[in-house]
Amino acid sequence: MMKKKNGLIYGAAALAVLCAVYVGVGQYMDHSQKNTEKEKEASRVYITDFSDVQSVSYDLDGKQLSFTKKDGTWNYDQDDKFPVKQAKLDAIASTVSKLEAVRKLDGGDGFAAYGLDHPIRSIAVTAADSKTSVILLGNATEDGDYYAAIQGEDTPYLISSSLYTETDSKLYDLMALEEFPAIAGTDITDITVTKGEDSRHYVKKKSDDEKDTIEWYKDSADSQENKVEDNSPLNVLADSLSSLKVKSCPNYNVQDSQLKEYGLDQPSAVITYTYNKNGKDETFTLAVGSLNQDSSCYYTRTENSVFINEIEKASIDKCLTVDKGI
Repeated sequence: MMKKKNGLIYGAAALAVLCAVYVGVGQYMDHSQKNTEKEKEASRVYITDFSDVQSVSYDLDGKQLSFTKKDGTWNYDQDDKFPVKQAKLDAIASTVSKLEAVRKLDGGDGFAAYGLDHPIRSIAVTAADSKTSVILLGNATEDGDYYAAIQGEDTPYLISSSLYTETDSKLYDLMALEEFPAIAGTDITDITVTKGEDSRHYVKKKSDDEKDTIEWYKDSADSQENKVEDNSPLNVLADSLSSLKVKSCPNYNVQDSQLKEYGLDQPSAVITYTYNKNGKDETFTLAVGSLNQDSSCYYTRTENSVFINEIEKASIDKCLTVDKGI
C-alpha cells in the first residue's frame, strides 16, 4: 500500500515538473517570438511616418487629384458632391502613412539615375499637424519595384509597387457607385413592372400546406383564380432583380432639367419590388430610361436619387421580358 502511495506521489511530482517545464518553454517561445518581431521591426526602413493622414493628392495623366478627410470622410477637393470610394482612399492613406522601403540606397547614384529628377508621379501627403511631405516616384525596376524619394531630401529608396498601383486610379475609378439592396430573389415578395400603359403586378405568398410551398399570383393573392401555374418565370424575375448591379455612373448629381438627356423624364419602364429583410418590408423602385451611346447599357435611376446609373442592357431586358406569356 505504501509503495502504491509513494508511486502516486512521485507521479504527481513528475507531472508538476513537466507542467512547469511546459509553461517555461511556452513563455520562452513567446518571449523569443516577441524579440524576433521587435528585431524585424527595428530592421525595417520607413520613408514616411504620419500618424493621421488628412489629405492626399497625386498627379495622373496631367490631372491633379486631391482629397481631404473631414469628420472621418474623404472628400474630393474639386467637387464635394463627388461620391468618393472611401476604402480606396483609406488604402492610399494607410500606405503613405508609413511607407516601407525595400532598400535604402545609401551612397547611390544621383537622382537622374533612378528617374527621380523627372518623376513619373508625385504624391503629396499632409497630416493632422499640417506636416507635409511629397513622395516622388521614379523608374520601375525589372522586379516591378519603384525608385522613390522625399522631395527636398537627397536619399533615394527602392519601394514595392503598392503606392504606384494605388495611385494609378483615375477619378472615376475612385467613385463609390450606388448600391442596391443586398438581398436574394427569395426575399422578394411583390413585383410590379410597368411599361407605358401596361402594368403587371405579382404577389408571392406561402401556401397553407405544411411544406410552406411558394405560390405566385397575378394582381392579388385573394383569389385562387389569380394563381400562376408555373412559378419558374417569376422566380427567375425575382433572382434577376436581386442581381442587378450598377456598372457605371455618368452623373452623380443630376438635376430635374437633365433627366430628358437620359430618357428618364418619361421612363420607358418602372420596376418596383417589395422585399423582406430581417422581418421588415422595404420597397425599391428603379426607373429605366434610354440606352447609352453604345447601346450596351440602360440609363437608370432609383427613386429620388441624384445618381444616374448605367446597368447592362441584357440584365434589364431579362427583367422586362422574363414574365412574358404568364
